Amino acid sequence: MFRSLIAVLVALAAQLGQAVPGIAAAATLLTQVFAGRAFAAPVSAPEVVEDWLLPRYDTLAAATTAQLAAWEAFCKAPSEAGIAELRTRFGAVSDAWAAVEFITFGPVVLSLRADRFNLFPERRNAVARSLTELIADPTEERLAPDRFPRLSAAVQGVPALERLLYDDGASAALVSGAEATRRCAIGRAIADNLDEIARGIREGWGDRTKGLLAQLLAGKPDPVFFPDPNALLSQMVTDLAGAYQRVVDQRLLVVLGKSLDDAKPALADRRRSGRSKATILAVVASAGALTERLAAGLDAKAQGIVDKAGRDALAAVGRLPDDIGAAAAEPKDRKVIDAAVVALKAAQKTVADPLASGLGVPLGFNALDGD
Repeated sequence: MFRSLIAVLVALAAQLGQAVPGIAAAATLLTQVFAGRAFAAPVSAPEVVEDWLLPRYDTLAAATTAQLAAWEAFCKAPSEAGIAELRTRFGAVSDAWAAVEFITFGPVVLSLRADRFNLFPERRNAVARSLTELIADPTEERLAPDRFPRLSAAVQGVPALERLLYDDGASAALVSGAEATRRCAIGRAIADNLDEIARGIREGWGDRTKGLLAQLLAGKPDPVFFPDPNALLSQMVTDLAGAYQRVVDQRLLVVLGKSLDDAKPALADRRRSGRSKATILAVVASAGALTERLAAGLDAKAQGIVDKAGRDALAAVGRLPDDIGAAAAEPKDRKVIDAAVVALKAAQKTVADPLASGLGVPLGFNALDGD
């Protein structure tokens, strides 16, 4: 609306300059002032979904499909080389999920898909307890594709798969031993479940001719996903603020504790697979890309502020030690984590101003809570 007003004023200034020569200079000045603001074209939610979000869901679906194929091959002929391939595929799925984990709109909201894909933070050791119980239960029916998605979310997703692959003695237990067959069947069931979730999310979005994307492009509301399509841009900005907050609150501060003596290395996300830093990098890089995409609708000065904050946050995260948990227990490394927290909070602040204010959209309630 603000850009439309500027366009009207510019046109009016030009007309005044032609109709009343005596104020031509003033009209010219007014034209230069408003035209010189150089506002970028406003960003639209459907465009962001199409060129930022859906490629990431494509990557996720491709990663889960490749992971499922790896588990199917491994279970036919278990080997140490096969374990290495499973771990490579696990890393790809983990990173691909991290790139979209902060999105809270669209098909991902159905059937607890986000929690079932990656139950995090874990409460009261739920993953270990659920996985141990499932390994000890020989009932094949519980692993069936129509039954497995109804089990506890703690055993359905990436954290459970990480334990199967990285717990002490886990790889040997997958290759041979009394539980090898059962563990392999569980791993395959989880991989199949993750693939179903990832493909279900992507298929729900559809393309330009059908599905939710087509509805958005046509400006049509959806009673479940977006009763008001015009509010989706606000949701994107809110989720973006949440991305930075998730990293700060759930992956850094909780591990740091209030002091060196209060550090909690065991709470580091993906610590078993050694991917605690990689996961944070994936979240922040993806959030930075979304920030730049949304900032394309701002004037040049605001774009510069937002883009710089995003780059600074990614650079600070890049300096983190690989093992966030171990770093939290070391005085020198804690300073590096503290610096990352500061940079991430700075990036989060730009989501409110100038990003949200510049786009003219409100942030959802509590999007910046705890800042």
